[in-house]
Amino acid sequence: MIGTEFIAQSPETKPFWEAAGAGRFVLPRCRQCNRTHWYPRGICPHCLSTTIDWQDSPGEGEIYSFAINRMGKEPYVVAYVALTEGPIMLTNVIDADPGALSIGTSVKVTFKPAVTQAPVPLFVVR
Repeated sequence: MIGTEFIAQSPETKPFWEAAGAGRFVLPRCRQCNRTHWYPRGICPHCLSTTIDWQDSPGEGEIYSFAINRMGKEPYVVAYVALTEGPIMLTNVIDADPGALSIGTSVKVTFKPAVTQAPVPLFVVR
């Protein structure tokens, strides 16, 4: 699965991981161009501003694209999820029958404990 082992934390991603540790999903939003982006970073990929705020997000969206990885003990789903705020993020969809998923399926964030770090945001079917 993506992201359940070790994710390097940096000072610019610290607000994201602190929120995740508290069970909150936050997204970086640029104060200059007013756009939300993914992945967490201290510079806006749209306008290159460094004036970033962190906004609470309900963590809802839909599957934009996905693949089922059948190598290993059990299959797992790697997906791009289009968040309602606009960004598209690479993640996993968990606790779902992979054969029942389709593009456009509504999903919601959940947090899974990770080894030696804050919980990792993954998605479940709504």
